[in-house]
Amino acid sequence: MNTQKIYNLIILDASGSMSSIYTQVLTGVNETIATIRMAQEQHPDLEQYLTLASFSAGENFINRIYTAVPIAEERDITEKDYPLLGCTALYDAMGTTISELQQKLSHDDRVLVTIITDGYENASRTWSGKQIKSLVEELRQMGWTFTYIGADQDVEKVAGTIGVKNSLRFSANEASTRKMFAQERVARERYYDKMEAKLCCCEASLAEEEDFFDAVRDNDNTAEPETDKQPDKKIIFFDRLSGSK
Repeated sequence: MNTQKIYNLIILDASGSMSSIYTQVLTGVNETIATIRMAQEQHPDLEQYLTLASFSAGENFINRIYTAVPIAEERDITEKDYPLLGCTALYDAMGTTISELQQKLSHDDRVLVTIITDGYENASRTWSGKQIKSLVEELRQMGWTFTYIGADQDVEKVAGTIGVKNSLRFSANEASTRKMFAQERVARERYYDKMEAKLCCCEASLAEEEDFFDAVRDNDNTAEPETDKQPDKKIIFFDRLSGSK
């Protein structure tokens, strides 16, 4: 039986401003982990691995929660795994986690990269937007699929600056965040179904999946952003000296 390794890389914003949707994001990430587990059960010839990293800014800006671990070995994450602090070093987070994952792959492996953020890049020190765009465009030609999910922003424009073609917009409130994760789940399941079909048909194409969100996109994603968001007082910040976005 032919098998296909799929590496799921989730790059998750852990800057201070994520506090307003913290509970929904934590729940949503665990739902995503459950979706990957289910895909492993439904498609046993698709070997699922997960790299999950949250990011903020500063010296220890990346929190490597999981690194290329088989999905069967992973548990749900808790608040201890996902502290919030500081600003948004998105370019550095992408460049670092992608480069690290590259070292673990073979030519035939597939990669699905998911970026979730509620703000804009504002703190990277090592990687530039131009470098990230070049890296993403190169990897897309090798069969990597990138998705950018952003809150209260022009996601197509922002995603385009880093070479990402698949984007989804949501608003930084509870209902919209829950809906976003539901949409992402449907799109992710559809992606796995496509990978299974390609494996069964022995299709060797390395073309990126550029229609990732087409089946779930709707007009609700263009809703006006809320302007009077209040932080969740239950969330404890771990770095009071760092300013949020």
